[in-house]
Amino acid sequence: MHHRFVIDTDLADRARRHRPRPRPIPGTALGGPRFEATASVPSLHDRPVLRRSIATAMSLCALCTAATIVWGLVAMAQGRGPLESDRDRAQRLAGLHPSQHPGKERYYVPLDAVFRRAADGSSTAYLHYGVRGDDADLDDFLGTYGLPAPGPVAPLPSDLASALPGDEPEQAATVAESDGTTRRIYVVPGDVGAAAADVYVSASG
Repeated sequence: MHHRFVIDTDLADRARRHRPRPRPIPGTALGGPRFEATASVPSLHDRPVLRRSIATAMSLCALCTAATIVWGLVAMAQGRGPLESDRDRAQRLAGLHPSQHPGKERYYVPLDAVFRRAADGSSTAYLHYGVRGDDADLDDFLGTYGLPAPGPVAPLPSDLASALPGDEPEQAATVAESDGTTRRIYVVPGDVGAAAADVYVSASG
């Protein structure tokens, strides 16, 4: 016994139209092979030569930058010269800086030093040296800086006494200077021996 099956073509067409369409998978194309979105970008992991070239270029850039910075700092330092303190400026203005007396075995460091610069650009320096010790005396101080022996006693200038800290003497022996100099040197003998002394200096320029 044979059975006949009748297919409703309209029902099949409606089912086919309402059948959900598949969604595309990221990185794939419907009906085509799967592809990678980054396939056109060179991979550094697969190209060691390119990776080394980039690393070398970056290292060279860093070295060039560091060298430029160092060169700029050196140029600024050379153009500006070494930094000086007020003590250095005061000694230099008074002509008692070590660089102004080359060839000497030692130099004296002032106990007090004041350097002032006025609005008109002029400068004034005040210094106080304490000359005393086993191997330091007044003769050695005078010889170090090429100064003559002290002469007559004179009052200590009021600006010198007020600029330096401590109790300065009212008068001291003066060291004769050549005419026209703006430096004045005063010597007060110490109380620990004839060789000890306090030396006061004022200079302007």
